[in-house]
Amino acid sequence: MTKKSKIEEQIKELQAGWQRTQADFENYKKRTEAQRQETADFIKADFLTRLAPVMDNFRRAFEYVDTNDPKIAGLKLIEKQLEDILKSEGLEKIDTTGIFDPNLHEAVSHEAHDKTPADHIIAEVESGWRLGDKVIKPSKVRVSKGK
Repeated sequence: MTKKSKIEEQIKELQAGWQRTQADFENYKKRTEAQRQETADFIKADFLTRLAPVMDNFRRAFEYVDTNDPKIAGLKLIEKQLEDILKSEGLEKIDTTGIFDPNLHEAVSHEAHDKTPADHIIAEVESGWRLGDKVIKPSKVRVSKGK
């Protein structure tokens, strides 16, 4: 093997090593970005999960007052503002009408009910929330056994 062919072989080896290092670094950057995004999503979901019960508390409070009272109008606006903020962050309330879905709902009671067919939701006890496709808090509901 001539000196020139040895040098050419070394150049090829160094280039191959450099290309592997470059590919490894690109993979590292992608993994790091994915981990960063996963952490950010977890923090966001945790924060929104802690904030969402405020909406339930507004709903409960409005059950006991005349919502047409002008003194309550300001509170209704605050509730709407909070709801808009949660929606803008991607938080969606889980629907609690129709058939019970264990992927979305948590049954707190299973009771006889004349007007509601079996396995249908009677009432929502606590709101459930999803962030994108991920359920971050299932709805707590009362479920009918039928008659």
